[in-house]
Amino acid sequence: MPDGLGYGRGDSVPHTVRQQDLERYKERFRRETQYGAELLSYLEQSNCGTWRCEQDEADPRRWWINVTLQETVADMFDAHLEIQLVYAEYQTVEPRLLELIQRRISTNARVDHGLFMIASLDPDVDRLLRRRRGEFAAIDLHLGDLGKNSPDIRQRMSTVLSSVDHYDMSTPVHNPAGFFGRIAEFEQIVSDIKRGQSIGVFGLRKTGKTSLLNFVHRSRMEARRPVALIDVSGLSNADQFRLTLLEKSWKAVKDLGVSTKDMPRLRTLSREGELKVNIELMRLQWLSDLELLSRHANGRLEIFIDEIDQLHPDRSHLGDEAHEMLVTLTQLRGLIQSPDPNVGLVLICAGVDPAIFERPLLGGGQDNLLYKLVRLLYLAPLSRDEMAEMVRDLGRRMGVRVRQHDVIDFLFEEYGGHALLTRKACSLAVKRRRGGEIPWHMSLEDVRASSLDESDGSPFRQASEILESFAEWFPGEAELLRELWSADPEDRELAASIIAENPRQLTHAEPYGLVNSGTTEPRIRAIGRAVGAGY
Repeated sequence: MPDGLGYGRGDSVPHTVRQQDLERYKERFRRETQYGAELLSYLEQSNCGTWRCEQDEADPRRWWINVTLQETVADMFDAHLEIQLVYAEYQTVEPRLLELIQRRISTNARVDHGLFMIASLDPDVDRLLRRRRGEFAAIDLHLGDLGKNSPDIRQRMSTVLSSVDHYDMSTPVHNPAGFFGRIAEFEQIVSDIKRGQSIGVFGLRKTGKTSLLNFVHRSRMEARRPVALIDVSGLSNADQFRLTLLEKSWKAVKDLGVSTKDMPRLRTLSREGELKVNIELMRLQWLSDLELLSRHANGRLEIFIDEIDQLHPDRSHLGDEAHEMLVTLTQLRGLIQSPDPNVGLVLICAGVDPAIFERPLLGGGQDNLLYKLVRLLYLAPLSRDEMAEMVRDLGRRMGVRVRQHDVIDFLFEEYGGHALLTRKACSLAVKRRRGGEIPWHMSLEDVRASSLDESDGSPFRQASEILESFAEWFPGEAELLRELWSADPEDRELAASIIAENPRQLTHAEPYGLVNSGTTEPRIRAIGRAVGAGY
């Protein structure tokens, strides 16, 4: 049996043999660590079961322990699987340890994937964990404070889980534990990539485009594929675009395990992957170097570009630089359309407006050489089941239960599966919890109350902002929707007659999830209410 393993149940080996092994490993843990004895004593006093004790091969200061909660405590927190506890004698816990924990638990069917414990000497680790809210729930234990008077596991979990709002997150998700739904879209994108088909994901802001892009990017990295991720919003000009693409492609090939001496000799980058020529020469040689890198990538380079709609000169916030950046992207067309499956690029991109690939002409009647370069995937909000999974799983990480079907029904009818609006509504509802009550059952009354809040930042106000954002890209469609949902019957009648004459007036409203399929009724009821109220 591998060193450091010990299970006390559910194995074919007799329980007593496994228990003896486990006790031997626990004794090693006590002997070889500074606070191991105190931690095991603390777990025992909290009536936790210990089922595994393993020293980390890469870092002997780190041990992995699987624990279970007492049955009544497990019922309270809805945490019936084993919980991963990592013991780390670190004065400062770095974010990379959290990534390591997540990778470990995501592939272990025995342990809870949304909850873990970390025992360290870092007094500020809770701040690091709070910044990762929405991705996972973590219980921090300070190794110097595990004396007889310290709160037991139940008390510690109650304090931590009730003080962190996992619904309150508005930034893109990077960790798989915070990613919900989109399985069909994920599988379709991966299938396209494997066939060398470039794809563009487009939809409303805050519908999860960047999170989906991050999720696919991470999965391709884990599959040992050459991937490069670029965010256009972080670039200022075309030269920076070219250099970033070169440097990240070089790193993608290097990360496949290619030694420095076996890396291709490039005219633009040194053996260390740094620019070695002036900008003028880089502009002349970057494409040939990119092709050379792709020949060493064991298949096409996979280039992920977020905010790609910012490269369209007629619709970009980048000013004059957008045209040159569009030219740069157009220069990649030959590599993207390469007939050789082992050479070139596959493009995976995301944005709000698909005009860069959807329209045959640019402003002024100029031919758009990127027209139909990628397959378009429109990203509507989550389905009801996906939304329910998100609401319930995030709630579980903070001691909140969402068991009533009418709560889920109301949230879906009001917000149409829009992840940000739904999370915001649940965040407001949880503020009605008193005194850190756990478990706290979210009721229909709670979510109704949150939907009526019209203050800045409320889901109601953010719903109106969604239509304003849609109007930036599709002003004609947005104005037609405002008339369709207006409180004025004459506006509604006029808009209905326009739609009757030409149903294609709302080309993007349905795939973007603003109207229900085959109708002009708002999928997100809160947007319709906001329009009717004059927002």
